[in-house]
Amino acid sequence: MQSYRSTLCFFGAGGITLGVVGNAVTYFMLIYYNQVLGLPAAVVSAALAIALVFDAFSDPLVGMISDRTRTRLGRRHPFIYFSLLPLPLLYFLLWNPPDWALASNSMGLLYLTAVLIVFRTVMTCYDIPSNAMIPELTSDYDQRTSLMSARISTAWVAGVSFTILMYAVYLQPTETQPDGALNQAGYVASSYLGAGLILLSILAASAGTHRHIPQLRRPRETNSLSLVNALATVKEVITSKAFRTIISVALVLRASDGLMAAIWIYIMTFFWIMNTDQIAFLSVMNLLGALGAMFALPRLARLTDKRNIALAANAGLLLTGCLPLALRLAGIMPDSWVWPVLVGASALDTFFWVMLISLMASMLTDVVEDVQSSGGLRHEGAIVSAQTFVGKLSTAAGTWLAGMVLTLIAFPQMGEVAAVPDSARNDLALTYLSVYVISISIGMALLLRFKLNRAQHQKNLNAVAAGTSQEAAG
Repeated sequence: MQSYRSTLCFFGAGGITLGVVGNAVTYFMLIYYNQVLGLPAAVVSAALAIALVFDAFSDPLVGMISDRTRTRLGRRHPFIYFSLLPLPLLYFLLWNPPDWALASNSMGLLYLTAVLIVFRTVMTCYDIPSNAMIPELTSDYDQRTSLMSARISTAWVAGVSFTILMYAVYLQPTETQPDGALNQAGYVASSYLGAGLILLSILAASAGTHRHIPQLRRPRETNSLSLVNALATVKEVITSKAFRTIISVALVLRASDGLMAAIWIYIMTFFWIMNTDQIAFLSVMNLLGALGAMFALPRLARLTDKRNIALAANAGLLLTGCLPLALRLAGIMPDSWVWPVLVGASALDTFFWVMLISLMASMLTDVVEDVQSSGGLRHEGAIVSAQTFVGKLSTAAGTWLAGMVLTLIAFPQMGEVAAVPDSARNDLALTYLSVYVISISIGMALLLRFKLNRAQHQKNLNAVAAGTSQEAAG
């Protein structure tokens, strides 16, 4: 038990990298390059989207390569150790572009796209093999949820904590820049902290799971990766109805998430008219929500099947994520309600999102035995990477759409908050709300088709064990 708890802590610590990178790049990159450095929103969103497309295709490639890798460091750890130094360095370069990169829109597009592609590829070498360890570390239905919850909850806690520091410390108003969110010096200073946290996180996750390398190595019928073998792997995996269902949910939610995440800071700054101190406090509520999910989910997961909790989390998101915007746009919410409503909604919204994302990732790990029980091989890396592949392509589309939305509604570029017209604020909020409602509703409908519950998972484990015994006897 002590060994499992140690593994849980170290594996969870690896989520710090995901949180820092996710929040920094997703929430701050567009506004930094657009409103602070002066590149058009369409250019920045195009760079973000192009890099995500390249990144998406690297996911299954790294996943399948790691499945077939044979070294004395095992299959997964060589990739994780490879990312240890390049990833924090590339993160630093993202926030400190040279002067020539901002000389023109085309140079800005070239620099940002190139650095993001390399950065995200190295990130894949860390993230995919790391998550592929979960179904190898344990076959237990609930322990998988605990491991994934530890990783994703830590990511959210780290990401939200980083956001709090951004607003409370780095993005403070100055005499020359009264809008703290547009403080260039703050973004540059925070890049040192982000790079350091990434380095320490990867070091903790890799060193803390190093002792498990012998049990992570499993024989495969072939070590080679060719087009034929890759297509055969895809064919085996997509035969699982559970796999197709969870990937469909990821497709819908991640497409909307890309758009909403990029616009979130615009919503807070320009629609709700929150200053940096208020956004920092709301981020504290996000932190409390993530911590609540970290402790609540493993306990809830032992009471019922993962799908049931995921459906409840979706229902909760419809209330906490959509209702405040809808009431404000309808003119029903008075000014005195805005702050207390946002405080409560921030905590609950994060609570439900962390549970939903953790559960979906855990549900996907159960697909490993679902595929194997049907006569296939174990494809941990390929299966884990499939969700990120679909998710990143969808997010790329959403990120690109974010820039297009800002352009279509003629949202002011590098303007003061008070100068933005109400029509532009309301158009932005209405777009955000519409995407949120539609995506969550479709996600719930798709989740109803997911049938890989606790009982079916145990049947799959029994079938795999029986097949392994027959092979050994033969």
